[in-house]
Amino acid sequence: MIKKILATFSILTLITAASADDDIKSLKEKCDGGDYSQCTKLADIYATGDESVLDFAAADKYYEKACTFGRDQKACSALVFNKGAVSRIKSYRVPKDVQRAAKIYNYAVKSPNYDTLYELFKQYCEDDKDLRACAYYGEMKVSGIGTRVTVNRGIKLIKESCAEGDVYACSNLGYRYFAADEIDTDEFKAFKLLNYACSNGEFGSCRYVAAFYENEIGVKYNREKVQYLYSKACDNADAISCHKLGTMYMGEKNKIDKAVEAFSTGCEYGSIRSCTSLGQIYLEGKGVPADDKKAFNLFKEACDGNDSAGCYNLALCYEKGKGVKRSRNVAATIFSKACDVGSTAACEHIAKTENAQSPQAPAPEKK
Repeated sequence: MIKKILATFSILTLITAASADDDIKSLKEKCDGGDYSQCTKLADIYATGDESVLDFAAADKYYEKACTFGRDQKACSALVFNKGAVSRIKSYRVPKDVQRAAKIYNYAVKSPNYDTLYELFKQYCEDDKDLRACAYYGEMKVSGIGTRVTVNRGIKLIKESCAEGDVYACSNLGYRYFAADEIDTDEFKAFKLLNYACSNGEFGSCRYVAAFYENEIGVKYNREKVQYLYSKACDNADAISCHKLGTMYMGEKNKIDKAVEAFSTGCEYGSIRSCTSLGQIYLEGKGVPADDKKAFNLFKEACDGNDSAGCYNLALCYEKGKGVKRSRNVAATIFSKACDVGSTAACEHIAKTENAQSPQAPAPEKK
């Protein structure tokens, strides 16, 4: 089985030892400089190179960097399927760690390898009784990823893993009690499970706990508690929490530096809305030196991710020549995209422009 997996998912041919050192040095410099595609290449060398460079821990480190910060799906998939990860799970050369492999499930499911991922978690749930593997196995059953939908069986697996203390399973179950369709809503159970998960290292759950306090769902509003929870989640790479935290700081006096920090972190972790918010700060020079070029680049990143406000602001940059050479044609194209992805302001701008450009109807002749 392992040979088949390794043969199927091997991602680089072996490189020669003579060139490895130079390649590694160059790739490290580029990776550390923010070119995350180079992090993937570096990880490939560590994962599939010869004995002189083979280093599963280093491969794991650089795949995770490329996956987390660069959203490189090849790297995300490799975290589950490369030699290092498979060996880790199979207790071959390195200690078994299904949790480490399962951690990047939310990235890896975007790859086409759903069925193999499903079989992997199934095997280590049923054979090794690994709680985290069972939690992911259950989630795939509920979601119908890599298998047919079997909601009751999937929920049962998640509940069993949570009951045995797996915090991810408790987080998953808490969210389902809070907002999912598969089981009946139970806000008390949701809060209890999510709060437990948040307090025990599943920091993505903290965002949902914050929502309880923010919206007074069974608990009183507590701004300090909300801010603390968003901060805790943001510090642990929950991008949406970073944006919410930045938005809170924007509403406070003399907290623009903290807002910039939160939005910067959120943007880095993949919150396109954070990129837009940060771009607006630099465009308007709110508490920071105005920087049209930086704002333009942030709006472009957000628009590439289909953020409607990001696209609208990017179109304005082209229309006004802010941070980029002025181009009404490019602006018109991006206004159209902004409208398509939900910007009311962009739709109104298009309508206004079309009305201004349409020829006036001739006045009726006097009789």
